[in-house]
Amino acid sequence: MSWFARAFGGGARGPRDLDSEMCSALLFVLDQDLDRAEEVLVRVVRSDADGIESYLALARLYRMRGEIGRAIRIHQNLLLRDDLRKAQRLMALSDLGADFRRGGFKERAIACYEDVILDDKRDLRSLRALVQLYAETGQYPRAIEYSRRLTRLEGSERGEEEARLIVEMARAQHAEGHHDEARRLAKKALRCHKRCVAGWVLLGSLEAERGRPKAALVAWSEVPRLDRASGPLVYAKLEATYAALGRIRDFEVFVRELLGQQPDDVGARRALATLLSARGEIDASISELNRLLGVDPDDLETRAALGRVYLAEGRVGEAAREYASMIDAVDRRGLIDGEEKPE
Repeated sequence: MSWFARAFGGGARGPRDLDSEMCSALLFVLDQDLDRAEEVLVRVVRSDADGIESYLALARLYRMRGEIGRAIRIHQNLLLRDDLRKAQRLMALSDLGADFRRGGFKERAIACYEDVILDDKRDLRSLRALVQLYAETGQYPRAIEYSRRLTRLEGSERGEEEARLIVEMARAQHAEGHHDEARRLAKKALRCHKRCVAGWVLLGSLEAERGRPKAALVAWSEVPRLDRASGPLVYAKLEATYAALGRIRDFEVFVRELLGQQPDDVGARRALATLLSARGEIDASISELNRLLGVDPDDLETRAALGRVYLAEGRVGEAAREYASMIDAVDRRGLIDGEEKPE
């Protein structure tokens, strides 16, 4: 209940009619009727100018509606008051940080959250926000510092979040042309958390850029072993690199080993089908793709791959059938309207 309990639940100090109004506002928020919730909360703050929580609730409602300027004004006015208890002041300050963040004023949001942390070093909400904001603004050492602090407080697995941040820092260095530093950071991320998929993907790309295809293969091969869902991120890279080394059969062996361990690995089977098609084994490729469609007839990516195989072979009618099936699948999922239909 956290902020709902404080902001909407009233308390022993408040009159019963105000308690009732706050409950009504809560119900309107839960019904997503924000206009009526605003009407109620405005009545409450006019009736009880000393009710800090009602102002906090109204400001949050404005932020929910995207009216950031109004939310900011309420929080700034609250912070000018001298009758706030410490907990109320910190909540108003944290909420002001959320306003600035929603409005795109990241440095001002950081300043608010930093002020909260000065008074309450265990404020998890502010720590999480600071990790994200420092990463978004490219201040990765600070993001990592707060990530470590958050990990200690939450008792979560050490290294996973830190590795993700280090990979982001490595990508930033790579984008600026600092390839050696990017590679050093990618390796550091993997020392921090060996199962960091993004780290292995990046390291493989950096090794390939340095003209070390075998090292790239080692890095990329770790990706599907760690996370089958991430396999499609590297299958094309692996195939191209094996082919460049004259070892395309080794790629087939690799993919078939993955399928031997997990026959329902869609990404690996699709990669095998692509390889077979490129090698001219069209019937075998089509068989692999149809095997996937037998499990999920609405698999759009597999139907697209099958359509491409048919088109490459000049089998236009069969390709058209697959693309028509794709349209039917899209319609069944409701994706044409921009969202999936409910089950």
